[in-house]
Amino acid sequence: MLCHNYHILVTGQHYRKAAGFTLVEAVVAITLIGVGVATTIGALSKFNSIAATSRNVTGATAVLMNQADLFQTMSPFNPSKNQVPKDLANSPPTYDMTLGTHTIGFKDPTTGVVSTRADPWPVYREPSRWTYANAAARQGATGLNLNEVGQLAYESDTQTFWRLQSTAPTWLQDDAGGTIVRGSLTCTVTDISTAAMPNTYQAVFTVGYQYLGRGPNWSVARNRWEYQQSISVIRTSDI
Repeated sequence: MLCHNYHILVTGQHYRKAAGFTLVEAVVAITLIGVGVATTIGALSKFNSIAATSRNVTGATAVLMNQADLFQTMSPFNPSKNQVPKDLANSPPTYDMTLGTHTIGFKDPTTGVVSTRADPWPVYREPSRWTYANAAARQGATGLNLNEVGQLAYESDTQTFWRLQSTAPTWLQDDAGGTIVRGSLTCTVTDISTAAMPNTYQAVFTVGYQYLGRGPNWSVARNRWEYQQSISVIRTSDI
């Protein structure tokens, strides 16, 4: 009888141990889960930051390549005859191939107006959710849902951008054109002429842009924009 009771007692103890975790085990498990979640969130944030940085670099590079193409193709260009293109109609000029460092203005492709902003150049624009041929098509759009409120539409005939306000639909024009990241563009032109290569200028285009609400700010200590991309191009005389 004693052995039988002992057997029941031992069996009961064994069952209780297998039924759950101790407080220490639960705390350890929760801690490990927390560490795993924090690590995952940190990794995702890092990936998003890398993607955003790459996106901005791509946009800035596109701005620079357009300016480099303009510098290499604009004519006439012959410094010995004072034929150096410069936009005299706008301030700041939309192009300036004269010697020195110049701020290059951004002309709105729709209005033709040169912006007076300190950072007018669009480095990254929010992708448009919809494209409409005209205002009638945009105002008559159907099938819109609440999850799409706040997204952007492009009206191709006027080259304007509109943000959805309600599914009715109602729209509000986005004067920024969906631009999220803006930059300032400068051009430094240097005469690098030699006897073997006369009438030759070098231009270094630099776009400094804002990111995460910072910039473009010129860092005196670093002698550069906080965020920037540059490209160098050489131009020789047309003659």
